[in-house]
Amino acid sequence: MAKVKYIDLKSKKLEFIRNDIIYKIQCLKILNMSIDVKCFKDGKFLKNDNLPFAQLPKELKKIVNPK
Repeated sequence: MAKVKYIDLKSKKLEFIRNDIIYKIQCLKILNMSIDVKCFKDGKFLKNDNLPFAQLPKELKKIVNPK
């Protein structure tokens, strides 16, 4: 059985705010422990971004942690 390379988190609707930007978590990439996010400001989509898992707030790390 093949290992899962990412975990889809869209259905959990997890988000956090940093510097007036809302980051909505899309998925967790297991191989390099990074997360794909969509960035919004004032309700408008800015960009898709990739952040290291370490930059998540502690509350979200507990929910997202793949172990």
